[in-house]
Amino acid sequence: MPFNRLQPMLIASLLPLLVFTWFSRDYIGQIDFWLLWLVAMTLVGLPLVFAEIGLAHRSGTSPLVGLPMLTREADVSTVWRGFGWLTIVLLLAVVGHLLASSGEIIHPLVSNIALPALLAIMVLIVIGLSFIKHLAGWLAVGFAVAALVVNVMQGGFVAWQMTATSLTEWAGAVVLALVCVGAGTGLYWHARTHQMLTMNTTATDQARESASRYVLPVWSFQLLAGALIAMTLSPNSAMAAVLNALAMLAGAAYLLHILTHQVSLRWQQQQFNFLALVVLAVLSLALAMVPTAWLNQLIIVISLVTAVWLAVFAGWQMKISHLRKSLNFSSEGLYNLWRIAVRIIVPLAVVLAMVGWVLGLAK
Repeated sequence: MPFNRLQPMLIASLLPLLVFTWFSRDYIGQIDFWLLWLVAMTLVGLPLVFAEIGLAHRSGTSPLVGLPMLTREADVSTVWRGFGWLTIVLLLAVVGHLLASSGEIIHPLVSNIALPALLAIMVLIVIGLSFIKHLAGWLAVGFAVAALVVNVMQGGFVAWQMTATSLTEWAGAVVLALVCVGAGTGLYWHARTHQMLTMNTTATDQARESASRYVLPVWSFQLLAGALIAMTLSPNSAMAAVLNALAMLAGAAYLLHILTHQVSLRWQQQQFNFLALVVLAVLSLALAMVPTAWLNQLIIVISLVTAVWLAVFAGWQMKISHLRKSLNFSSEGLYNLWRIAVRIIVPLAVVLAMVGWVLGLAK
């Protein structure tokens, strides 16, 4: 039970610790960029986390299982159920990236082993670690924090400076915000419904509790974790690099466990758990063979697409009365502010980020 209660905080700390450096290397110490990130966390990340939790409260189950139910209730096209599968693809890409990134660090230390063979060994380790479930996630956080401490002790804090802002920087800030809050991964949706199932509460019972009691502490923790990491980003020492590699392996195991659980729930066939685990691990291994620069771009594209998909579905397709009850804000005014944000502000902000991303590729 304690692990289930702490799972949202685990995810909130795990995502920034493991994946921040993939998208922030070019913006270390830039005050203007991190101010844009704060704006993106507020205008884009926060409304999307509310949207996920609202859908979780309404469905009472994981995205893959809950979306067919939600689309039937809203009487909308079944194409909207594709969001659930996009979350699976996005998480698979993240797991593949974690494997590839850790392989890049470890391979020079064991250069007598070919990289494909090393990645295969690492996948076997990840499969084994996935059986300890939440403990693998906490292990990842522990290694990542240790790497951060080593960085600070050996490299100090970053030097801050103000630079010129651009649409490309806005794209980077939005992507970093989406990664930080896990928007488009379905992780908080999954974590919330898993809590409901283990606590034997129904979607109707849970809807009586305001989503703010769940979202605001998680979002605040994400802001704190992101800010701390932003202040301590510095070139990795050899020791910090190895600790990061171990953190990424344990993090990949935790995400693989969540992926397996979601896929198993979709078909309601617990006996196929191990088969699903092996198939997902093999797919992750295939993605790990892709250059990490390409995986970066793949994750960016899917993150932006899923963010718009989630915003449009929650804001424009779901019935107003359903989400009003699920979110259970303290006032109608707050609900209307969220609805404006998720229907208009989030899609526009993400579309601008897409434009900035394309401009960045053209340079």
